[in-house]
Amino acid sequence: MPNRIFTELLNEQIRALRDSFSRVSRNVFYDQEKGQLIHPGEFGMYREAIFQDFLQFLVPRRLAFDTGFLINANDEVSNQCDIIIFDAHSTPLIQSGARQRFFPIETVCSVGEIKSVLTKDLLSDALIKLSRLKAMREQIPHPVILKGHPSGFNPQTSHYDQLFTFLICERFDFDTSIFMQDKIGYQEHGVPHYHRHNLILSLDDGIVLYYDENGKSMMYPIHKGKELKTRIVTPGEDPDIHIKYFAVYIFLGTSSTTILYPDMADYLSEFSGGFNLNQP
Repeated sequence: MPNRIFTELLNEQIRALRDSFSRVSRNVFYDQEKGQLIHPGEFGMYREAIFQDFLQFLVPRRLAFDTGFLINANDEVSNQCDIIIFDAHSTPLIQSGARQRFFPIETVCSVGEIKSVLTKDLLSDALIKLSRLKAMREQIPHPVILKGHPSGFNPQTSHYDQLFTFLICERFDFDTSIFMQDKIGYQEHGVPHYHRHNLILSLDDGIVLYYDENGKSMMYPIHKGKELKTRIVTPGEDPDIHIKYFAVYIFLGTSSTTILYPDMADYLSEFSGGFNLNQP
């Protein structure tokens, strides 16, 4: 039997999300007479903050939110990420003088991109960007699991060891059949199936996810070694059903992602051959 309190509070969060993301953000940052955005950067930051508030209702309290860049011990750095969800208890504060934050890939569990109207080109660019973040997590020289499955770290075969990535927009500006036809840019860039996104949410149009051989919806592109196909859950009698799907899956995804120990010695060239505590 559904929990009435949780259902009502989630519905309230969804109403606030829809109103703030669509109506309020445009009234504040859009010049109706000129037909253009005022301060596009602030508009984007406002929408990122709206979704952070919504996500805080859904993900475990041990996780925190920010924007910034991902780094790894292989001297790779990502483009700026709209939403980074990370383990607050094990992430050092790596910050520039201009307060740009850099997050070790080991303690990040999820990354999301926030868009307004999503075109096919913007979709492809965002998904390729997210796939590259998953590839960065495979470049960890000495993975030590802080939270996760003790059977070893292998992001190529275990979806729990991968970053959980998502893309959110207000609406799609293209024919959504490209999802089922697998024409969203992955093949052109040679992206392996296990580097694909986990969830794509359009507030107006529905949620893009996967399904297994039994027709069960999944948030992972590979399950039990099989590459899964894509489906879209669209609004129906319940106009918010797709957002509720997202709520359930974002909790499952962020709560089960493996968290690793960020060995700072691996990030320093002086200790690239190993850290010896007996050295002076």
